Amino acid sequence: MLLDIKKIFGTYDEPVTAALELDLSEEDFPGYTVPGTVEARITATLQGRMLEIALDITADVAFACARCLEERTRRFHVIKTYCVREADLSDPDAELSFTPDGKLDVRELAYTELVLEVPTVLLCSDDCAGLCPVCGNRKPCSCRHETSGSVDERLSILKQLLND
Repeated sequence: MLLDIKKIFGTYDEPVTAALELDLSEEDFPGYTVPGTVEARITATLQGRMLEIALDITADVAFACARCLEERTRRFHVIKTYCVREADLSDPDAELSFTPDGKLDVRELAYTELVLEVPTVLLCSDDCAGLCPVCGNRKPCSCRHETSGSVDERLSILKQLLND
């Protein structure tokens, strides 16, 4: 969906609001997917010579836990506000990127905000113990965690320090 910012500046009489369902399932996200629709709401309100654009996104993110590799889904809610001047429509260094005819791609903006807001390391829980290096099962497990035969001899001095 393209929001015509140039038109809003030219003919503004009340806030412009749009509720959207975006399909970002085919997009390339770093380490996760967004399998369902993303609910987005965008509102543009002119305040003097400044247009305030509010973006509200809710998305379910599917990922494998970085510690135990268990598949999980977590909901993320992102709220961002941008202030745009009419001069920003033609400024290549503006915070938001507009088309040459002054439109804002809401789908692209939602994608960008999700990439920026979703953490790069996702865990199933904050206290996830991860996988056992011996048996490969989720911790806690019942195997012994002695690594006496597998310690690199160059690092053996560090083990002695721990024992002292």
